[in-house]
Amino acid sequence: MVRKELTPPEIYKLLPKTNCGECGVPTCMAFAFKVARGKASPVECPYLSEEASAKLLEETAPPIAKIVISSRGKKVEIGGERVSFRHEDKFFNETALALELNDKMSENKIKHLLERVKKFKVERMGQTLRLNLLALKSCTGNPEIFRETVMKVRENTDLPLILCSFNPQVMMRGLEEIQGEKPLIFSADKRNLLQMSTLARRFKCPIAVHSEDSMSTMIQIIKRLKGMGIRDIVLSPPVRHLKEAVSNLTIIRRTAIDKGFNILGYPTITFSSAFNGIGGKEIWETILASTFILRYASIVIFKNLEEHNVLPILALRQAIYTDPRAPLQVKPGLYAIGNPGEESPVLLTTNYSLTYQLVSEDIKNAGLNCYLLVVNTDGLSVVCSVAGDKLKPERIAETIKETSLEEKVNHRKLVIPGRAARLRVKIEDETGWEVEIGPLDSREIKGFFKR
Repeated sequence: MVRKELTPPEIYKLLPKTNCGECGVPTCMAFAFKVARGKASPVECPYLSEEASAKLLEETAPPIAKIVISSRGKKVEIGGERVSFRHEDKFFNETALALELNDKMSENKIKHLLERVKKFKVERMGQTLRLNLLALKSCTGNPEIFRETVMKVRENTDLPLILCSFNPQVMMRGLEEIQGEKPLIFSADKRNLLQMSTLARRFKCPIAVHSEDSMSTMIQIIKRLKGMGIRDIVLSPPVRHLKEAVSNLTIIRRTAIDKGFNILGYPTITFSSAFNGIGGKEIWETILASTFILRYASIVIFKNLEEHNVLPILALRQAIYTDPRAPLQVKPGLYAIGNPGEESPVLLTTNYSLTYQLVSEDIKNAGLNCYLLVVNTDGLSVVCSVAGDKLKPERIAETIKETSLEEKVNHRKLVIPGRAARLRVKIEDETGWEVEIGPLDSREIKGFFKR
């Protein structure tokens, strides 16, 4: 079936036409445009009838369904996408990264890995990057061993789980151990479809569909699941070799969004560890995981947890899932680098996350103790904020006052970036501070202070 999107006038016909403004926009027509573009949900209208609300929710749902995997108060959302290319709008739910564990691992090894996952986080460009899920695989095929492993994992972490087994008995024991949660069941295929679908309904869990044969086989399984009333579906397309994996992931996304073929309108899952034999090195798992992120995978499962292999994946995911229309920003304010005191210098920069990260790291590498005054420039870099009149002297004066900077240092000297040199006099007039022009590049900060 090909999906047909409602136009704003069609949505408007179902609205109460009260123009009450309680939804956050002044008119019902304006609200209809927001709903059509995916910027608002029909449930935000307080006077919409239940019948109209149900119809609008169904008709305005994103081409790629949004699926929630949850545990004790934690949830991971995947899917919910409306475009094939980031520049068309933005991507909403980032690729979830999962570490693979299995029931052949010793209890000590599982605890060690879970402790590493708990501590594994990276602060980058004002965001905290970390893993999202754990994929627990049954290698023994023993239901009791799998249940015990699920119990051990749950005792040591609250991350949402993916339970991996094609054996319904094994899957049932794992699900019974964590009743009340919504793990992802991986996976239903043409052999176990009836039993796995029964488990999905009983435990109210999302279920993955897997096919080793062809996309057409997977489509038939999806149709049967939908016929049983199951809507929370994740797709695991045929991946017998890398070219097929990339091709199928791309076909699913483009067919669902660009062609409106809603049978394939679901998020996808893939294992980067499945192709480790390609290069014989751990770095290949990083390369493959990155490839799958670029080709629309909603979940990527891998085995390797070494920092030098995982950090590139996290950085790439952050870049892809950042809204291209809204620069990443850090909170304006005063940041202490090292252990500054009353005599320490004060440097100024903008609140563009990448600029802040580079400047702060260069200050640390220079071994300096200083204060870094971060001014709100709406997330623009130094060059762009100067050119666009966003690095305003009055904003600098306000930030100095709000941070009580004058109480923290016994001097009135402010070092500004070299690319903001033309603002020197205006900043001095507005703040009453003596302004020194710093280097053009923050890598030259150490040499600047030596001179």
